[in-house]
Amino acid sequence: MSNPEARLALANLITDRMTELGIPRADFMKFTGFTTESSFGSYLAGFSKLHLWQVPLVAKILQLDERQILLMCLEQNHDNWCMELFRRHIRVRARRKTTEPNSTSN
Repeated sequence: MSNPEARLALANLITDRMTELGIPRADFMKFTGFTTESSFGSYLAGFSKLHLWQVPLVAKILQLDERQILLMCLEQNHDNWCMELFRRHIRVRARRKTTEPNSTSN
């Protein structure tokens, strides 16, 4: 199943963030693996999908949460039931506090 609204939402986020950070189109394409102007243009128009392997690269260059980009990427292909399942299992983990064991000596 393909979700064109999800593809466009992710493409719009990418475009807006590139503009906000002043990242040139050619630099973004090179860093994230888009090999031609036409493939990137096709992606931005919603005709193609962002690939899972691109998620860490997109998140890094756009300084966005990788989890958010991953979920948006998954949403391009999956229905609401699947997305709810993913969201339950792909969540931000709380950082564990590293504490020293309690000392009983004075």
